Amino acid sequence: MNFGEVIPGVDYRKRDAVYAVILDSEGEKVAIMVQNGKGFLPGGGIEKSEEQQLCLMRECVEETGFNINIERYIGNEKQYFQSRQNEYIMNNGYFYAGDFGEYVKPPIEDDHELVWMELDEAKRMLFHESHLWAVKKTLIKE
Repeated sequence: MNFGEVIPGVDYRKRDAVYAVILDSEGEKVAIMVQNGKGFLPGGGIEKSEEQQLCLMRECVEETGFNINIERYIGNEKQYFQSRQNEYIMNNGYFYAGDFGEYVKPPIEDDHELVWMELDEAKRMLFHESHLWAVKKTLIKE
């Protein structure tokens, strides 16, 4: 399944990325990174030759200050969108479920705020449909 509108004739730049779905201990709230009024799952772009899980661990520390304990792979989905810089992007997202480990250092991304949200609030806040898909898939106990 792909998310977002694919505009015929538009050349989309492929961006490989990895994200974490982290639920609270009751499984009622999800960790969301809020940036410029929009919500995203913790994670980000995979650097050249970087392994997915190592990227996710690096991104979580950079954004949240916490290590992540990766529990399982959720899946891969593509999200087509236009960035704030008017670039057309196909975000090739890999999603993992996990939980936060120890706090290791202050986050380096000052414009990101870690917020715990109930699912209904997360549905309204998440910018990408693929992120909501991953949260829903995590809530279905497999």
